[in-house]
Amino acid sequence: MPMRMPEQAPSSGLLITPLRKSLRKLSGCYALLMSLLGALLLALFSTGAYAQSHISVAQHTSNPETSYSSGAQPNRVLAARIALQQCQQANPPVAASPGTTDACELVVMDGEQITTAAQLRPQHEAATPLYLWRFRSDSRNDSATVYVGGTVHILKQTLYPLPEQFQQAYDASQNLVFEVDLSRYAPAQVQNKTMQYAQLSKGSLRQSLPTETYQALVDAGLLYGMPVGQMQNFKPMLAFQQLGVLGMFALGYDPAFGVDHYFGQLGERDAEHILQLETLEQQLGLLFNQPLDVQVAVLEQALEELDSLETTTSALVRAYFHGDDATLFALMDEQAGDHPLAKAFNAQLIDQRNRGMAKKIQGYLGTDDSYFVLVGAAHLVGPMSIIALLQRAGFSGTRLYSSQSLSAQR
Repeated sequence: MPMRMPEQAPSSGLLITPLRKSLRKLSGCYALLMSLLGALLLALFSTGAYAQSHISVAQHTSNPETSYSSGAQPNRVLAARIALQQCQQANPPVAASPGTTDACELVVMDGEQITTAAQLRPQHEAATPLYLWRFRSDSRNDSATVYVGGTVHILKQTLYPLPEQFQQAYDASQNLVFEVDLSRYAPAQVQNKTMQYAQLSKGSLRQSLPTETYQALVDAGLLYGMPVGQMQNFKPMLAFQQLGVLGMFALGYDPAFGVDHYFGQLGERDAEHILQLETLEQQLGLLFNQPLDVQVAVLEQALEELDSLETTTSALVRAYFHGDDATLFALMDEQAGDHPLAKAFNAQLIDQRNRGMAKKIQGYLGTDDSYFVLVGAAHLVGPMSIIALLQRAGFSGTRLYSSQSLSAQR
């Protein structure tokens, strides 16, 4: 079955469905939750009323000689939105044939080149290792098959189609498993729960941050259209999340094209066969129940790394599509930073959660069903990865390559 293309994102409405990201945690953790929360929270916090001048440029992949400029706009997010709208209006989407990647994408942000999808994907025909493993039960009494797929929770349309093996794993599985199944919750529920966890019990955001950090946050807010003054009742972790949402959208990435979202919106599994490894409350608690000094350290690190967001994002996405474990792990390790509190937080996000998710997957392997498990690719690299934990528990997994067909191996 050919990989289908996700639908073109709408060009009207909010500043676009955003994405979350510790500015560098593009491939892992709670990014899927944060990307969806961002869509709700931007409605509350985003604005374009700033007096700066920013310009983005978009191109259509079928005609890169023609550029579409946003013109001078008050912030980078609005500039990104308008440049993409200009391109989409001039190149209305048509019924895409399987395999096409023709779509609009941003190529310039305030004079900085944005790496294109063509530059991120492999340029050769050689077999590429995929972030996709197949595990089968070793028990004579069980016949489970579990495909573990690594995702990037936010991509751009021009990075589709995915390798066909992902679609084959989906088609071969009775159950679809996410880190968190947000389809169980109404959007208002997600927003209300987030507000409950994210609200400060006393004081203000400004009072929670050192003076220099608060000023850096205000400056970043001006750059990306985030009105910090309207966020005074909320914890630093929410400011961290929103800054990531906006920073990634300014580069043309959108959770509507995330791998998890793609498979979730296919609508070919009933609720009984859509499972989750964690709960919404677990992920919100992990984020917003961190001590204040941890939240401040994480926000400060994100602010320091803001200028390198395009470079880091491109490196992560390129490593993902090239199956480059060493580079992906090095980038994820580097993202932890030098601050002990930020490092400890990163360990909770990755290593601690990997143990719980691996245990849940072991349970699936004790059944007679088939499962397609989707987690951020960051959870699948390194000595404490889900893959390594399953192997140490005695389960043998086979990594799949772009040259293999799952259909032929059943």
